[in-house]
Amino acid sequence: MRRTLTALVLTGVLALPIGALAEDICATKPEAESKKNPLPVKYQKLKAENEKLKAELQNCLAEKERVKASIAQLESQINALLSEKAQLEMKLRSLPSKEELLAKIRELENRVGR
Repeated sequence: MRRTLTALVLTGVLALPIGALAEDICATKPEAESKKNPLPVKYQKLKAENEKLKAELQNCLAEKERVKASIAQLESQINALLSEKAQLEMKLRSLPSKEELLAKIRELENRVGR
């Protein structure tokens, strides 16, 4: 067991995790976030971002209203077309059929004597 452990350490298999830990300990820490961006700077950035998001929201709401108005207009057009279709279908039902008209034509031709 000892020989295997020694062989692994010498070949570098176990050295990698130990090396990674050593790098973490010796590495310099990045500058603190609060030191880079003090609270007033963060506040100003968040306030600007909030204003930008509010403007985007207003644009979306305006677009939503335009789309709703367009949908309402299209729905009213559909309803008007449906009522016109119903009227035309009723008118079509009240008209004589093709066969009836052909029979009347034959009858009139016979009367005239053709």
